[in-house]
Amino acid sequence: MTTADEVQERALALARAGSATEDAIRELLDGCGDKRVSVVLARREVLDWEDGPDPVSRRACELLDEVLRRLPE
Repeated sequence: MTTADEVQERALALARAGSATEDAIRELLDGCGDKRVSVVLARREVLDWEDGPDPVSRRACELLDEVLRRLPE
């Protein structure tokens, strides 16, 4: 399993659980190991679902967007 896969699964799990935003972002930042590409790939996979974004997917994308804002470029 790649880091991107792990980040994607964790973002979706945190979104499903309704985790507090700051807690979820911290957990995702810790899990990605400053690998910006992994977060980008995870976000792309969440958005590429055939059924379109459901509320959990949208929330996961919001969390991943914030993680990207906080990671160094």
